[in-house]
Amino acid sequence: MTPPSRKRTSVRDVAAAAHTSVATVSRVLNNTGYFAEETRVRVIKAAEELNYHPSLRAKGLRQKRSYTIGLLIPNLLNAYYTALADAISQLLTKAGYQLLLSSTRDDPVLEQATLRQLIGQDVDGLLWVPTVGDTKTVDVLLSQNIPCVSIVRRVDRDRLDTIVFEDLAGSYAATQYLIQLGHTRIGFIGGDISYNSNNDRWLGYCKAMQEAGLAMDESLVKIGTVRDTWGSIATDELLRMKEPPTAVFAASNAIMPGVMKMLLQHQVAVPREMSLICFDDLDWFTFSNPSISAISISHERIAESAVALLLQRIENPEENRRRPVLMNISFELLLRKSTVAPRKSAPRWK
Repeated sequence: MTPPSRKRTSVRDVAAAAHTSVATVSRVLNNTGYFAEETRVRVIKAAEELNYHPSLRAKGLRQKRSYTIGLLIPNLLNAYYTALADAISQLLTKAGYQLLLSSTRDDPVLEQATLRQLIGQDVDGLLWVPTVGDTKTVDVLLSQNIPCVSIVRRVDRDRLDTIVFEDLAGSYAATQYLIQLGHTRIGFIGGDISYNSNNDRWLGYCKAMQEAGLAMDESLVKIGTVRDTWGSIATDELLRMKEPPTAVFAASNAIMPGVMKMLLQHQVAVPREMSLICFDDLDWFTFSNPSISAISISHERIAESAVALLLQRIENPEENRRRPVLMNISFELLLRKSTVAPRKSAPRWK
């Protein structure tokens, strides 16, 4: 049996029910031009009774826009990216745009395919956490004249509008604070440094250690993937060292569950036996026992800045002739109970 075809109520249907013209219905629904109050009441009543919803596709065809924005993020498992996507979605909805959300899982092949699909969807603009951000990919985006803002990570030679965090400065501040507490052996667990955000966080750690005159012990630096499993593996390696660190700096919230799991497994007391600080702040950090010190980076601020910049480029085409913008979002060092002066006795778990 063939299913019934979908029939959408049109502006003409509303006009017929309200006993007025299509032009008048359009003025009432868009709240533009002149119309009598009695006419407005009739039109609104007819639209509600007919369950009328404007066609965004038709609107887009008339105005040569799709009123959709593409957002590419590495994954939806990272709580920070989930919160960022939600904030962006809310802002775009208020501005009259729909969001097309895709997860690349930091897979360059999947990222390229997704970008092609979004371009084929005629999106009005893109917000993108790049996996590669190479010259070829940026060339394609620029050739399509699609406004695009790179967020969290930078692309080759900053050829696109870019909004990033002060990753190096934030990591430097976290490491420097641990050094001020008296720590000299600080473990660093970070993500793949081929991504500039991870690389800058590693460089911030190195800078603080070097400026304090502390020798760089490569065995204290664990660079891998931004996954909780990497947090477990790296923490286990640090705890099994002949001379383990007295503090651990986790350079991403995605690493933290694995770090916490391994500290519990080894029965390491935080902060008495091991101080702990994280780049990124999550709600549960305040409820943890002890509460976890962190570098706080606001997803609301980067969402607001990215959406505002993208919509400015979309709605003012002459803006696209201006040079790309590079904007840095500041951080806040939140000191809680997971960081204290280093232990004086030998580690109990050894």
